[in-house]
Amino acid sequence: MAATEMARRRPPFEAGRNGYIINLDDEERHFVRRLVGEVRELLTSMPVGDPKMSRLFPPAYTNASGQDAEAEAEYQRLMREELVASRLDSIGRIDELLADTTTNTMTADQLNAFVVSLNSVRLILGTILDVSDEDDEDDDPSSPLAAEMAMYNFLSWLLDSAVTALMQG
Repeated sequence: MAATEMARRRPPFEAGRNGYIINLDDEERHFVRRLVGEVRELLTSMPVGDPKMSRLFPPAYTNASGQDAEAEAEYQRLMREELVASRLDSIGRIDELLADTTTNTMTADQLNAFVVSLNSVRLILGTILDVSDEDDEDDDPSSPLAAEMAMYNFLSWLLDSAVTALMQG
């Protein structure tokens, strides 16, 4: 368990009377803003089909030949721009919210945007790390990717807290 998790008394997100409460310190806010900013950069600069983005934009049609290939190309042509715009909107809203360290509350809409943004970061990082369902929960601290796995686990914990708060609200 990370030191942040052990020392924390409240979950990162929780349902409150007037919306949802953000229990992230300034360092955590900055870290999440940096990560979603990196995703923004990838969304605006990566070419269609880049392997890093494969989990973020999974194929609608999995058969790579014949009509499925044509249908997949058409789907990507029609939907990709909208999917990118939606993710960029979520990232912008979260970046703005986290930049304002004077507020610790958000709406359900903002928390949903948070979930979308956190999940986008996790999907890209999970692709880079080649995370799968079969991976061990115990991470090897001597692994060359230990820091990245710790980041992935931290993001998973944040995402779980956000979804839990939404379910409780």
